[in-house]
Order: sequence, then C-alpha cells, then structure tokens
Amino acid sequence: MADTIRVLYVDDEPGLLELSKLFLESEGSFAVDTLTSASEALMRLKTKRYDAILSDYQMPEIDGIGFLKQLRESGDTTPFIIFTGRGREEVVIEALNNGADFYLQKGGDPKSQFAELSNKIHYAVSRKKVEEALGVSEVVEKEMEYHEMELMKFYNQSLDAANKKLKLLSSITRHDIISQLTVLQLYHEILEKKLPDSTYHDYFKKIGSATDRISSIIRFTERYEEMGINTPVWADARAIVEAAEKEGATGHLRLVNDIPAGTEVFTDALIANIFYNLMDNAVKYGGKITTVRFSVEKSGDNCVILCEDDGDGVPAQEKERIFGRGFGKSAGLGLALSREILDFTGIRIRETGEPGKGARFEIVVPKGAYRIAAEQ
Repeated sequence: MADTIRVLYVDDEPGLLELSKLFLESEGSFAVDTLTSASEALMRLKTKRYDAILSDYQMPEIDGIGFLKQLRESGDTTPFIIFTGRGREEVVIEALNNGADFYLQKGGDPKSQFAELSNKIHYAVSRKKVEEALGVSEVVEKEMEYHEMELMKFYNQSLDAANKKLKLLSSITRHDIISQLTVLQLYHEILEKKLPDSTYHDYFKKIGSATDRISSIIRFTERYEEMGINTPVWADARAIVEAAEKEGATGHLRLVNDIPAGTEVFTDALIANIFYNLMDNAVKYGGKITTVRFSVEKSGDNCVILCEDDGDGVPAQEKERIFGRGFGKSAGLGLALSREILDFTGIRIRETGEPGKGARFEIVVPKGAYRIAAEQ
C-alpha cells in the first residue's frame, strides 16, 4: 500500500462523489476521501496530507477556484485538478493562472473519462515528486510553456457584464444537468456490469445512446452560446496542431503536421476546437485509420487547410449530411457548429475525400483572412 495515491475529492453532488470514489478506487492505486464543500476541505487539510486534490468548480460558498487560491496562498502546492461540468474558456484560464495542474470536463463515456482522470492524477503526482527531487527548475519552465499554450488555446476576450448576466442562468442550468447526467451514466455502467444478461443488452444500449445524445446537445448549446461574442483573432494553425499532438489528441494514431510555420488564420478563437473536433472524429469514425495529416495548399487567392486521414472515409451520400445538426451520434453536432463558427469570418469547410480511402476536410480561407510568414 506504500504506492497508494491519497486523493481528496470535493464536490457538492454526494451521488457523484460516491460513484467517482468507487470508479477511482476500483483501479487499485487510489485511496479517495470525499467532502461536499471547500470549507470542509480546508479544515481537513490542516490535519491531513494528500497526494492530489480533485475539485468541482461550481460549489456554494467557495467555488473550486476560490478553494485553489486559498491553498496556493497558504503555500500548499499539492497537485490540484479541476473536475467540472462547466467548460467555459475563462474558467480554464483562471484555473491555470491560479496554479491548477489540470482541468477536466465532466460528461461523456465514464470509462474513458475516468481513465483520463486517473492518468492526470498519476502524472501530476509523479511530476510533483520529480520537481521536489530536482529543486523545481527545468520542470517548472516546461510546465509554464505548457500552460501558456493552454491559455492561448482557450484565450477569449473578457465578456462584458451584460453578457455575463444573460449567460448566468443557462450556465448554472447546464452545470446541474451535466452533474446529474454524469451520475446517470455511472449508474448505467454499474448496472450493466451487475446484469450481464443479454436480455437487457438492447435496453442498456438505448440508455447509453440517449445519455450520450443529451450530453452532445448540452455541449452544443454551450458552444453555440459563445458564437458571435468573441472578437476574431489571428490564430497560428501549425501551433494548434502541435499543441494537439503534445496532448495526444489523436490517441494511438500518427499525427503529421505539414502546415508551414507562421501560417495564421483570422477567425474565431474557437478555431482550436474545430481542429480538435476533426481529430476526434477521425479517431471515433475512421475505422482502419492509422494516420491524420494536416497541410496547406493554395487554390487561386484562397488558402486551403487540409485535414486528411487514411481511414474508411465518408460515404458519398453523407458528405453534406455530416454538417447537419443532429446527424450521427455526436459528430454531426460538432461539424455543424464548426461550419457556423467558420462562416462568421467567411471561411468554408467541406469534405472531399474518396469513400474507402479516407476523409479529407478542406477549410477554405479567403484572401485577406490568412497570412503565411514564408510568403511575406
């Protein structure tokens, strides 16, 4: 038990605390204590040490960021991970600026989510040990670089007070729905294990599909709300792909980045999410896929950013349908939103791959909305 990682998990949803503790401890390397408020956690930390702290963001009295600030101000450097249903860019920025090690959004497939959470806890704890051994030098510098990229990826101009008030109700509602949805998904996972009878298989499959669909719709409303609010920025296309590669966005797939250095696109700051969505779709639906490649080519006055893979491709009859809201399992929502985000700055996206030989997404950027350093 000497290698057991002691984790303190703070969340105002008792049901989620119980199930998360169950999932994490089932791995065998964690011992998880749970509390329902940051105030209780601050008292507990006066008498007990932990290897890592996991905290929700939106909680009564003291939220996750406030909890983190108080810890860091007191000199506590315990690895801290924000685990929440709220996915706003400003929350990510504030969390990283105040010393959070990682940020993970609730929702989605429980197995993959808790596998990612487990990996982040292991990594944060290991990194802390290395920092203590080396006296914090090179490691901290690399982490600062990493967090700077995170901040650039999630950067958006601050919203004015009116927008914040208008969005407050919807954000709170989404947070509550996602928390309850996560509880539902975890119970579904447990029941499916306890009732392996094939008679129930179709029922479990339908429950899983329905919850995934609800999760997709909630994510869509959150992203859609952000559209039109953010001022366009010059985004470094190559740097976005490089950041995705470092984060392992394509999993086991090979990611080739042939976008020339200094290639920038003038568009919504959510361009990073569009690239990530294309990679995520390749992983989920590529079939025999092994490689995802980003490159650039010129077409008259336009610049075309290509995302190609060697997977199964998109059937001819679905090339336009994949950009419709509600098409497929979850990709339809992501691609529909991607098209609308790009359209705001006159950029088009289309799929031109050959079925059976791989998908090929073309992001067509008009003259004046791109610049390539090598050409200047």
